[in-house]
Amino acid sequence: MWNINEKYYSLMGYHKSVGFLLLVLVALRLVWALVNWHNRPHGSLAVKLGHAALYLLMAAVPVIAMIRQYGSARGDLEVFGITVMNKIEQPIEWMTQLGNAAHGKLAYLLFVLAFGHIAMAVLHQLHGEKIINRMAGK
Repeated sequence: MWNINEKYYSLMGYHKSVGFLLLVLVALRLVWALVNWHNRPHGSLAVKLGHAALYLLMAAVPVIAMIRQYGSARGDLEVFGITVMNKIEQPIEWMTQLGNAAHGKLAYLLFVLAFGHIAMAVLHQLHGEKIINRMAGK
């Protein structure tokens, strides 16, 4: 039988790598959205606030994790085996506390908002607004 701590820590490297990769993709998506800002369809205040919350959380969750990683002084941040942030010598308590307090909770909130986003897209599609078609470029 395997030790839960061994399994947890063996998967943590993949978790950090995927999180960093997602942060890069979110940054690219934000650039694309800003470049194409004038092509966006008109949306209600709820749509604008929902998308703003999604973008904010998609950036904040991995950034807060990186702050925690840095402040913990536990080791280098490696992304698929490449060091992207070196370990510091002494922990910075507020960084670790911020990450411990916010990373998981915000990740769950992001999951709920993403699920709601999908549900609303399907609902609008079923009501004939062709939202999914537009997102797919059709």
